[in-house]
This record gives sequence, C-alpha cells and structure tokens, in this order.
Amino acid sequence: MKITVLNGSPKGMTSVTMQYVHYIQKEFPQHEIKILNISQRIKKIESDERTFQEILDEVQSSDGVLWASPVYYFLVPSNYKRFIELIFERNVESVFADRYTACLTTSIHFFDHTAHNYIHAICDDLKMKFAGSFSADMGDLHQAEERERLGLFAGNIFEIIENKIPTSKRYMPKDGVLRLIMISSKTD
Repeated sequence: MKITVLNGSPKGMTSVTMQYVHYIQKEFPQHEIKILNISQRIKKIESDERTFQEILDEVQSSDGVLWASPVYYFLVPSNYKRFIELIFERNVESVFADRYTACLTTSIHFFDHTAHNYIHAICDDLKMKFAGSFSADMGDLHQAEERERLGLFAGNIFEIIENKIPTSKRYMPKDGVLRLIMISSKTD
C-alpha cells in the first residue's frame, strides 16, 4: 500500500514530526511511504505549477494521505495552511476526494485538538475519508509505551485503508455553514 505524507514542518526531513513518520516507516516496511515536504517548499509550490502538479500526482497515486505537522500557536504552520488554500484556489479538490486520510501532529500537547479539528474539517471539505489522528509530544519516541501507541495508530490506519472500512464526516461543508448563516440572518 502507498501512503503519501504531506509534511507540514518548515524544517523538512530533519523535523521532529518526520522522526515519527520515519519510525512508522521502520515498523511497517511492507508499505511504501512517500514524504513530500510541503511547508519547506511552499514558495516553489506556489510559483511552479509543475511542482504543485507533482504533489497532486503523488496524492492521486496513493492509497492514503497522512497530514503530518507540528502544532505552532494552536494550529499548523502558515505555509501548510497556504498549501491547503492552493488546493481550493486551483480547484483540485477532486484529487483528494474519496482518499483515506489521517493526521499526525507533534507539539507540547497544547491545543493539539484545534489543529486536529482543523485538518479533519479540511479533509471533510475535500471529501476525504478521515480515519483518525495522533498527537505526539516532542519526546514520545524515547518512551516504549508511546512508541507502541504510535505503532497501534499506524497499524489501525493501514487496516482501515486495506479493508476499506467506512468513515463518517464530522464537520458540515463550508458551503453548508455559509447557507446556515444566510438563512439565519434572513429570519432575524
């Protein structure tokens, strides 16, 4: 199975977040895990259509997508958010539709849930099949219990994808929210 990792860390492959992804690669060598540095290369992704298309091609050829990012000030880095904006601006949401997805973040466990909710809502807007999220502390790889927890998370995601287990949407589409706002303002 092929998993495309959209790396949200501006530090690229040397980031703490990517060490968790490398651990998953080591524990599950039977799966192909392709890491794409999004935040680190955002200027090139914005300006070079070919680079952006290469990312889309990787996503389209994968069985699942892992959104992996550090949490900065309650949310994912701005470069990562810019990439998400580009998906909608360039009307390429269909590339992500019906693809299984999950979220992995690293932080000091301060407002991780906000970043997870944001990524989950984006995935729902992209019509992806959200299979779960994992919040890691910066030093969790040093603890056997936390490595085991990470392995269980990854194994569960692989099982969901492999067995095509149905997922459910959690968030209303952004268009639906706007319609509700318009309807409620007309009734006031």
